This record gives sequence, structure tokens and C-alpha cells, in this order.
Amino acid sequence: MSDKLNPIAAVNPSPVDDSSSNDNKSLTSSTDVHATTLKSQEAKSKLTLLEILGLRDPKPEARPVWDGKNPSWFRSTFFQITVLGACSFLSPGLWGATAALGAGGSQDPSTVNAANSLTFGLMVLTSLFTSSLINVTSVKFALMLGTLGYAPYAAGLYLNSVNQSQWLVILGAGLCGTSAGTFWATEGAIALGYPERLKQARYISYWLMFRVLGQLLGGIINLALNYHDAEKGSISTNTYLVFVILQCLAPFCAMLLSPPHMVQRSDKTPVYLHIESSTKRELKLIWKTICKPQVLMLLPIIWQSTWSEALIGTYAANYFTVRSRALGSLLSAITASLSNYILGFFLDWKKPTINTRAKSSFIVIYTLQAAWWAWAIYIMHEYHTTVPKPTFDWTTPGYGKGFGVYIFLQIGFNVMYELNYWIIGNISDDPSELIRLASILRGVESAGQCVSYGINSTSWRLDAVASLNMAQWAVSIMPAWFVIRKIGVLDDGTKIHEARTYAEEGDRQKLKHAGLKTADYDSKGDE
Repeated sequence: MSDKLNPIAAVNPSPVDDSSSNDNKSLTSSTDVHATTLKSQEAKSKLTLLEILGLRDPKPEARPVWDGKNPSWFRSTFFQITVLGACSFLSPGLWGATAALGAGGSQDPSTVNAANSLTFGLMVLTSLFTSSLINVTSVKFALMLGTLGYAPYAAGLYLNSVNQSQWLVILGAGLCGTSAGTFWATEGAIALGYPERLKQARYISYWLMFRVLGQLLGGIINLALNYHDAEKGSISTNTYLVFVILQCLAPFCAMLLSPPHMVQRSDKTPVYLHIESSTKRELKLIWKTICKPQVLMLLPIIWQSTWSEALIGTYAANYFTVRSRALGSLLSAITASLSNYILGFFLDWKKPTINTRAKSSFIVIYTLQAAWWAWAIYIMHEYHTTVPKPTFDWTTPGYGKGFGVYIFLQIGFNVMYELNYWIIGNISDDPSELIRLASILRGVESAGQCVSYGINSTSWRLDAVASLNMAQWAVSIMPAWFVIRKIGVLDDGTKIHEARTYAEEGDRQKLKHAGLKTADYDSKGDE
């Protein structure tokens, strides 16, 4: 046997006499232990360096993370979701502010809608590969990486507004799509995986508030800069400059996020948000998760839920003045945020079972969706057949009717968004699968928006696009219902009031043994 394959010869190449077999075994044992110790020390040294660089999330021990005394505000769940929310505000939030203005604030929606279609097309791929990225790095690194592409896109909108140059819009859209898919999937996993389960929906609402805060601040800025503009057209170029500066701050904000094993939850349970598998195996597991019946039945409603964003923005750009679009961005952010909080508190209310909360929320939200889309189709058809084509300012008669459609569609978009996250978070309590589910959710959302923005960049009538959206609503609700009606119901038929913390089964048993109540289901609620 060659020295390369013989560990003993590699350490001590001198021959060993067969008669000294006991000495040989002793030498082998001693050498193996020494080699193992060296490897362990090297691994610990390497892991420490990777942790310092933010490139590795070690798995927490299955025990209480802290003793409940002298809590660190910097490690609290609230601060982590605040950091995540700030990143969301500075990145997709401000991106959403331009979308809420109507086609990125542009006078001609076609170029911006085509660029957004490219963005979301790339996001499909990067979203689905995010779990593999987290596997070889960390959630913090993935979040930082995901923030890098938004500023170039806003810079492209600025250049297009100044001299009608479109190349940076397209390039910026490509860069944004490459990074934003990673950001979307990572922020989804953090928003679901970091909070305590009993506060999960409220923290989702809090996180989404920051996303619409982008629209809120964007609306304030845009209204201040464009309040005098009672004509249809592009927003002020200064608006884009403000957005570019703010979006450049996002990577630095992401650096404040604590790694999962250092987060201090109020229930003292550790945050498990890591993946331990090879990249090849992880890609196979992503596909396996997609093919699960529960996930397959939810894909149509996830696709449909974000379809409306492009239509809402194009509708605003086609029929409203610059300042009325800015007002719409402001008011829709306020109403959407309030709606999210109402939904979040209801979904966390422990008195009704999780199953009751899931079914009632789904029925109310998607019944309202039918009413709002029917109204939107009627209004958009009326505007399309009116000659000459109307443009509404807040001083124009009939403004309120069309503006109301815009506000309610924005509310519907945001509450569907929140409900989808809560549903995904309640179909599995395995932390690795949670990351995969978040990646799949964002990938399918991106695919839907890619097609939607592509359609809205063409000459399709808006009432036809709205009708297509309502048709997708009709097709998607029944498969989703088969999943919704079983959420919060155990295999033996027990309906629970609170889900258990995300953990692998072996770790869960250790957490139960350590006396952590939230490691198990709560079947009693607020009795």
C-alpha cells in the first residue's frame, strides 16, 4: 500500500515489525487520535474565521439560548426584524415606491415594465438557488449580497428620466434581478424563522410595514417634489437621486443582523436557520419540496397573489397625474400597513385555533379580492372606451372612483402577501425546509411578476389584464383551500392553538427535556 493511502505510513514511514502488533495498534491509535485532534482544531479555527467574516452559521445547541436575565437589545428578536425591515425599506421598499408611482415614475410605462420583467425573470433563478447559497455561506451574507442590485436600477431610472437613455435601465434591471432574488428568499426565511412562533404573524406585519414604508416615504418625497405638477408624465429627477442614495445604505444596514445562533428569543428557544448538506443534494431537496402535494396546490395562488403589482402601477401611470400618483403611493402605504397589522394580530390570536384563523382569513381576503377585481375590470373598461383617454388629477371630477380602485387593489396585494407567508410558515416546522419553502415562494412570486410585467409592457388593454388576473384567482382558490383547511390540524385530528418552534426532531426532544414549552404544540390556547 502506498504512503498516500496508508495513514500510518504517512505519519511514520519507517517499517513496523509484525511481532510488535500491540505496539503497532498503540501507535495507530495514538496517531489517529492526534490526527483527529489536529483536524478538529483546524476545523474550529476555520469555523471561527468564517463566523468572523459572516460566512458561516453554526448550528445552535439544543438548550435555552439565554437565562432570561440581562437581555441584549442588540440580540433581541425585535431588533433583528427591525434590521430586516430597514433593509427591506431601503431595497424592495423603495423599489416598490417607484412601482407605486406607476411604471417606475415614468411617462412611458413600456420600457420600465419590460425592464421589470427582466428583473423578475432573473429573480426566479436566484431565488431558487438561495438555499444553496445559505448552505455554503450564511443568512447574513446572503442578505447583504441581495441588497447590492437595487441602487443601479434606480440610477437607470434617473438616467432615463434625464436624457431618455434606456441602457442603464436594462442593465440595472439585470443587476437588480441577480441580487434581488437572493434578497427576497433570504428575507422571507428570516421573517419566518427568527421570531417566536406565538408572535410570528405580528412580526411578519412589522416587517411588511417597512416594505410599504418605502412607498410611504417615497410618496412623501414625491408629493413634496411634484405637488405642483398637475399633468401626466415622469416624476422629478431629484426623486431618483434620493432613492439611489438611500439604497446604497442597505448593505451596511444588513451588517447589523445577528447570526441565528446568537438571537435571544423571549421564549429562550434557539433559532435554527441553517442547512447541512452539499450543494448538489440541496438542489435535489429543493425539487423534492416543490413536488410535495401541499406545495404544488399552493403554487397557483402564490403565482396569482403578486400578479397585480404590474397592473396597479401601469393603471396609475396611464390614468393619473404625477401628483395624484404620489398621493396614491402615500395613502396606499398607510392603508396597506394598517390592514397588515389587523391581519397579523388576528393570525396570532390564540383563542381560536390555528385552523379557524387560517380558514376565516382565507375566505374573507379572497372574497374581497373577487369584489375588488370585478370593480377594477368595470372601471378599466370604462376608461379604455372613453374618448379622449382620461387623465385624472385630485381636482378632476370622477377622481375618487378610479382612485378608490387603486387603493383597494394595493390593500388586497399586501394582505395576500402576508397571508401567503403565514401559510408557508405553518405547513412545516423543519428549519431547513423553511428556507427551501421561502425560496420557492419567492421564486414563484417572481415568475408570476415576470410574466405580468411582460404583459403590461405590451399593448394589452388593462381591463383584459385585470380579467386574466381574476381568472387566475378563480382557478387557484380551490387547490389552495385543500391545504388551508388542514393547517393547524395534527394527524390525530387535534386542532392546535399554537405551533411549535422550528427544529429538527432530535433537537426538539432535547428542548422539551430542557423544559422549553414552545418546543411542543399548544392545544389549549387562551382558555
